[in-house]
Amino acid sequence: MYKPPSPQAFGPAVNRISDVMAHTTRYASSGVIRLAEDAEVTPSAVSKIINGKRNPSSLMVARIAAALEQALGIHIDPRDLVAENGRFPTRFACDLAGCSGCLPERSHDEFGNLKPAFEGIRPGEWVTSRYPKGYERNRKEANA
Repeated sequence: MYKPPSPQAFGPAVNRISDVMAHTTRYASSGVIRLAEDAEVTPSAVSKIINGKRNPSSLMVARIAAALEQALGIHIDPRDLVAENGRFPTRFACDLAGCSGCLPERSHDEFGNLKPAFEGIRPGEWVTSRYPKGYERNRKEANA
């Protein structure tokens, strides 16, 4: 039996830091250590945040956003990196990063085939590489 969460409970913090990192030349490869150095935080903290093992403080997200802003040369609202239930102000990751439209590396399997989660997703129109259609939509489809 499904029991809805308490209206007082916060939803999960969904982040797309690694998706924005992939849009940079500085952080695309081996970027966790560099991002941590630039944000003046520990690499383990960045790794735990990216992998969903830790919810970051607002100050931590602000530092990470500032480092990504420097690498991309654009303003990034920290709420576009980590958002409750994945409700990002800027829906698509490519729009946030200033990309003309791509698909993340995670969209294809080791043989180069498009993964089922990315079927029907056009380049530039994905929310996160983990939840290409968005967390809310993913959750509703799973409960249907």
